[in-house]
Amino acid sequence: MEITVILSQENETLPKAELIARLETLNIHYEIIEEYLGLIQLEVDAGIDDIVELGSHLSYSHEILQTIKKTTPDELEKVVETIDWKDYVKGSFKVRVKKMNHGSVHRNSLERTIGAYIKNISQQPVSLENAEYTIKLVFTDPVQVVNEHKEVSTVKYNKIMISSLIIKQDKKHFFDTKPHKRPYFHPGSMSPKLACCMVNLAHVHEHDVVLDPFCGTGGILIEAGLRNTTIIGSDIEKHMVEGTKLNLAHEGITNFNIMWEDVRKLEFDEIVDAVAMDPPYGISTTLGGDDTKQLYNEALIAISKHLKLNGYICMASPHYIDLYEVIKGTDLQIIQQHSIRMHKSLTRIITVLIKSG
Repeated sequence: MEITVILSQENETLPKAELIARLETLNIHYEIIEEYLGLIQLEVDAGIDDIVELGSHLSYSHEILQTIKKTTPDELEKVVETIDWKDYVKGSFKVRVKKMNHGSVHRNSLERTIGAYIKNISQQPVSLENAEYTIKLVFTDPVQVVNEHKEVSTVKYNKIMISSLIIKQDKKHFFDTKPHKRPYFHPGSMSPKLACCMVNLAHVHEHDVVLDPFCGTGGILIEAGLRNTTIIGSDIEKHMVEGTKLNLAHEGITNFNIMWEDVRKLEFDEIVDAVAMDPPYGISTTLGGDDTKQLYNEALIAISKHLKLNGYICMASPHYIDLYEVIKGTDLQIIQQHSIRMHKSLTRIITVLIKSG
């Protein structure tokens, strides 16, 4: 099956990396066909149910579509007439135009014209509110110009993906699980969207044992726990430990073990499958007064003892900490890094490591 994934453009590298990590986690064989800004096309060895599972836990992908045909704006109506719409529309439907990069397209007239043709062929009703099927015309491969003020604008498109919606991101989940809506809140808590992404980058499978040794208020553990996993967390601050327990219970998560402990002294019997964590930055009481780089090195050595061979760690850190220096002397290898600019003086680095043995 060929799919088109509409990616978030809020970060340059994370959306694609998260998508690829999730494909690997679900053992979906894939081949990248084409890439454009905010869009990636893949051939996947998977059925519709597999793609629904793929899309159900992605934070930086907006939609996954089944590609029906590819064409150009000039050939659109002609190509639409070659498609047997009874194969793709078997109930109420609507047609929607998606423009990548904000170009000019006669959206309303196109949706009406193509919708009328599909209705006539499929003999199915149009429903703008409760459609069972959504046909998407994705305009991409833009031609852009830069004016004298260095402003970029899209003047036309070279390609249209005629496609059918498989799954759309559930934005309500990320809204409902915002840190301030939990029973226990602490400033500086990670957003559920980034927490979800980090769990994906750690290649978390259903039934895995997942560790966050700097659990804070439990944001990462919530995203991992919603995957039907066993979660283990710890924090050096007792009020964070109790707060995490409250927040996990609030989300209906029960399979957890949260400990009041320094990560460097962690002791438990389980071998964990994956680690996702957001350690504290800088010298503070949460580090017991220790230097950040020293803490990271000692923490990673301790964590690695509990991590399975070829298990993944996804961690956040400030840009001024060189993790290549930190991991010297460990059995960990950095496989990718991504930057998120937080404000003028801080960029957060999301690093994926693997225990290579």
